[in-house]
Amino acid sequence: MTLETLNKRIKTTTDLRDIVGTMKMLSSVSIGPYEKALVSLNEYGKTIWSAFIGLMKDDRFTDTMRPIHTTHPKTIAVLIGTDNGLVGRFNRDVVQFARQDLTQRGILSETHFICVGRRVGMLAETGHLKPDITYPILNSLKDVASVAGMVLVKINTLLAQNRSEQVLIYATHKKSGTPQQVRCLQLMPLPKSELKRLKHEKWEGRSLPLITANRDELFAALINEYLTVVLGGALTASLAAEHYTRMVNMQQAEKNIDDSLADMNLTYQQLRQTGITDELIDIVSGAESLKKKKGEN
Repeated sequence: MTLETLNKRIKTTTDLRDIVGTMKMLSSVSIGPYEKALVSLNEYGKTIWSAFIGLMKDDRFTDTMRPIHTTHPKTIAVLIGTDNGLVGRFNRDVVQFARQDLTQRGILSETHFICVGRRVGMLAETGHLKPDITYPILNSLKDVASVAGMVLVKINTLLAQNRSEQVLIYATHKKSGTPQQVRCLQLMPLPKSELKRLKHEKWEGRSLPLITANRDELFAALINEYLTVVLGGALTASLAAEHYTRMVNMQQAEKNIDDSLADMNLTYQQLRQTGITDELIDIVSGAESLKKKKGEN
């Protein structure tokens, strides 16, 4: 390899490192807004639970949620991935985790799949999971609500057709101090034990709320808000995990590039030193030859 070729390679690698460093910084900065959005969603979720507590303490209300009676219920599985690159096995891990979990539950053959992210949808289709529908996902907080709304409409359609009894969400999340991992959330039905527990929860106000609305309609509205918060939270957590994954990958790529640059710079210095040494040897050899010629004359 010539010095000129190696010098061009060093320049190209340095430019690549600048790009990788910029992408790492952008991913690092992007995590913050998603984490703040998750905090806001959690706070709103607490408000919804407070409303559930007030409703459950009303003696005139009896929830009509239908429990699951079968061992292997028909299921809707929502797989949340990403349509953006440089995230390694992000989508593949979601599909594999969902397949393994549904197989262990014995309900894989009774499951309808809704995929959020075209890439995770393609992987699911390749793995013979046959998604009913696939929605694109954009790298933007403002699109979370619209995507969540479309998914809930499809879920309600399948439920209305009596094709499902429970809804599970498979998505990647990241907790502070731990690596990102895929988890399963049960979206529907709400656990009966959890609803019964709310009757015994302490009401924070001085007196119980006065409920003038139709209790069944109020309960349905609260359920809809709860589902929106859980699904929106899963989408937001997945986007945060995506940026974290990309940041880690770029950090590793940056380290590999730095190692390569160090090796290339060392090789460049060695080649340059060798070239200088060869030139000095040629100069000395030429000088010695001139001396000999002068001595002979």
